[in-house]
Amino acid sequence: MEMSKFWLSGVLPLTLVLGTAMAQETPTEETDAGLDTITVTGSRIRGIDLEGAQPLIVISREDIEASGADNLIDLFETLTVTGGGEGTFSTRSAGALSSSSPVGSAGVSLRGLGTASTLTLVNGRRVAVASFANRQVSFVDINTIPLAAVDRVEILPSGASAIYGADAVAGVVNIILRNDLEGLELAASYGNSHASSNDGRYNINIAGGFSTDNSRTTLIFDWFKREPLFDRDRRATRNEIRPAQQGIFPSFNDLFLMWDDITEKPEDGGCPADQFVSDGVFGEYCELNRGAIVTTRDKFESWSATGLFNFDISPDLEWFNELSFSRVESRGTSSPAPFSRIPVDPARADWPSGLVRDINAEGGVDDFSEFFGFPIFAWGAFPDPRQVEVRTDNFRLTTGLRGMLGQWDWESALSYGKSESTQDGVAGLYRTLEFTQAMLGNLCDDGSFAQRWDRVLTRSPRFVGGPSCEDLGRRTVVYNPFFGQAEQDPLVDSLLRTRAQRNGESEMYAFDLRASGDLFELGGRWVKGAFGYEHRYEDIIDDPSPDARSTPDNPEPTLRFSFTEAEASRRQNSAYAEFYVPLADNFELQLAGRFDHYDDFGSDFNPKVAFRWQPLEQLVVRGSWATSFRAPSLAQSGAGVTLSSFAIPCDQVPAACGGTDSGANVVDTELLGNPDLKPETAENVGLGFLWQITPDADLTVDYWYIKHKNLVGLDDLDFIRRAFAGEFPVVDLDAGDEALPMGTPGLILEGGSVVQANVPLQNFGFQTTDGIDLSYSHRFNLNELGQLRFVADATWLNRFDREFSPTSGSESLAGEWRYPRWLADVSLRWRRDVWGARLAARYTGNYKDDLEGLRQDTLDEFGLSPDDRIDVGSWLTFNLSLSYDVTPDAWLSLNIDNLLDRAPPAVFGSAAGVDFINHNTMGRFYLLRYTQRFR
Repeated sequence: MEMSKFWLSGVLPLTLVLGTAMAQETPTEETDAGLDTITVTGSRIRGIDLEGAQPLIVISREDIEASGADNLIDLFETLTVTGGGEGTFSTRSAGALSSSSPVGSAGVSLRGLGTASTLTLVNGRRVAVASFANRQVSFVDINTIPLAAVDRVEILPSGASAIYGADAVAGVVNIILRNDLEGLELAASYGNSHASSNDGRYNINIAGGFSTDNSRTTLIFDWFKREPLFDRDRRATRNEIRPAQQGIFPSFNDLFLMWDDITEKPEDGGCPADQFVSDGVFGEYCELNRGAIVTTRDKFESWSATGLFNFDISPDLEWFNELSFSRVESRGTSSPAPFSRIPVDPARADWPSGLVRDINAEGGVDDFSEFFGFPIFAWGAFPDPRQVEVRTDNFRLTTGLRGMLGQWDWESALSYGKSESTQDGVAGLYRTLEFTQAMLGNLCDDGSFAQRWDRVLTRSPRFVGGPSCEDLGRRTVVYNPFFGQAEQDPLVDSLLRTRAQRNGESEMYAFDLRASGDLFELGGRWVKGAFGYEHRYEDIIDDPSPDARSTPDNPEPTLRFSFTEAEASRRQNSAYAEFYVPLADNFELQLAGRFDHYDDFGSDFNPKVAFRWQPLEQLVVRGSWATSFRAPSLAQSGAGVTLSSFAIPCDQVPAACGGTDSGANVVDTELLGNPDLKPETAENVGLGFLWQITPDADLTVDYWYIKHKNLVGLDDLDFIRRAFAGEFPVVDLDAGDEALPMGTPGLILEGGSVVQANVPLQNFGFQTTDGIDLSYSHRFNLNELGQLRFVADATWLNRFDREFSPTSGSESLAGEWRYPRWLADVSLRWRRDVWGARLAARYTGNYKDDLEGLRQDTLDEFGLSPDDRIDVGSWLTFNLSLSYDVTPDAWLSLNIDNLLDRAPPAVFGSAAGVDFINHNTMGRFYLLRYTQRFR
């Protein structure tokens, strides 16, 4: 019934309007628009002159080649509108957890609002989202789009839901593919850093096109490979500022007689002296320097093929087609999987004598046998790092017709997109149940379990004294957690280690119909309109292998690599209208509205009003007001449970840390999807001007404001406070409570501290941000010395206020951690005959560091206190490019990024010591490219 009402109230009136509008008489002098008329991003009306009407950023093919970028993510990271905050991300932050950035993926974000609030289009149409979400946030994986296939990128950093629908809260990124090639073009490039590590990048692409009297064909093939960069390869990241407290020499505590944790001491052949800490919040531990292990940027290789075919059926009718396929293979290395509160049988015969001595002393007992019958628990990490390989196949097809009907142009298309990913755990993964049984002496050599201990994964084990493996005619296989876990039973590999797998799939089917043309004459000027309808179906599937599939009885079958089986889908219908209203020769209005209906959460309507006023020939004043929205992604509303971890600052919630008010308590978390989520909404305001100071100099200034409400997210601290206040269940395993079923919100306590938090996604809070974009360009004619162009772009962040929940309070983020107030990019481009050069400067302003969660020993080491305000210094880097035309059809270019090899500022807010949202550690990087064209 609800869908029927939608069709009657939305589509039927739209059809009538289209029919009436197309029947309007229009003057004959307007009939030469033709099928080649361009539609720019930000409007559905073809052929209108929108110069200066909106703050559109256009990156041309020439700009792309001059930038030296060899992939889209590197191109976007040079823009001021894509930096800071919850910014553009790439594989540098990838990991093995389901909550980590997917290995081999990248997404673009505008205004620091995150990839979920930025709509990414290809040729003006939506594409399938990535198979795996980034912390339950869906995004378009731009690593599947080769830069060689891109003609230009149009970015509208302003709310655009009235035109494009959901997700365009911060704006739209429209990637336009090349479709004008004639002949054949071959290009090859090689790049590497100035450092001693192998950071090689290789790229070969072939692009060709040909045309007949009534057709145009473009084919592009691309291969790209990037070697991995490790944290250990750079001085800034090789030693963690905040090493992990769970190392390969575990800490032990029985949580009954003992107060402090005990770790194998250096003098007993245990933890190395430079890693041993004796006075941690919970006692002794052995540090783990993850900087010696993890990748900064993962190993990456991609192959892609793109084809575009246009056929003119008649002068007024064209058939157009777009087809692309890409395969991305990547390999990421993350830190060894940590294990927490794993029970160990005290009656094992292999306990080291020094460790037994210290445990006896801490427990106040004379003989170790007094611990028998009760487990001693271990906190540590496996010795081998986790490695995952991901293969993603991405397919996209669009086929449609466009034409002229009278004085109206129309277009309709069918689109299909599919992203399929397989994530293989190739190293460092252990089966949780088998590992636990091996620590208890319950694992037999045939993989079966003895019954000396009754072990249920959702509660503490009990000693029941049943038959051992030997009593059953088998051999006991134990896991050795002592002496750095170096000596293991040969059967450990086959019984404990696993190559678990996760399979993901995302599909999209879409149909659209649009038309635009003249409506009626107003004061001698033609009012134009555009109308359209869109239908879209999306589904996602997350299908882990059995040894990685979370179940209520075994929520984490593989330690730190477990996922719930999930499937979700939805349908969406929308209708929109847009009007171009010239009220005077120098004043125009853009009026737009769009109605979207989703079959899972309901409907939303978003209007837009914009104006363009040209009081002087050299001056254009522009402004806009609009609302926008973001639909909860399928990963958020219907994709089950995501496993992660969270550090609770003990000074803020002492009850979560056993009453301790210093340090942090790292707990496991289940991030729970929520089918009752509502859409996020936003209000967008923009006001600016474009001033042509001289025929060769332009200045644009734009103010932007976004009020973003009903945020979908997690506030872990707020949830923990509310749980302790009685809003959610809190179970205490020491008191005999059963653990929470998987997917049930609440807290699990053991040893007086929170060990697991099951946190649901919720709608709560708001964020408000505003700022100013500045752009200045100046062209100089140097006569016989050539042409010179100066371009300066800057973004100033005035405010970024966020309140997740009433109990969390409001926080002002502008100028704070990861939110620099100033971002700027300045370039000078010179061209003379066959020579070209470009010098660019990239500036990231200073902002405050984040000391929250730093351990007291780290604060003491650097002479800090938790209340100190530390600046992250500004960062200025220079990029240089040189080009030479060998012949009119062949050219050579050399790009040097970070010309002065400037290291990034050191930070405390990131364990790696570098803020990878705003900085990078690559250093000076050379890229040589050769291009040959055959006509």
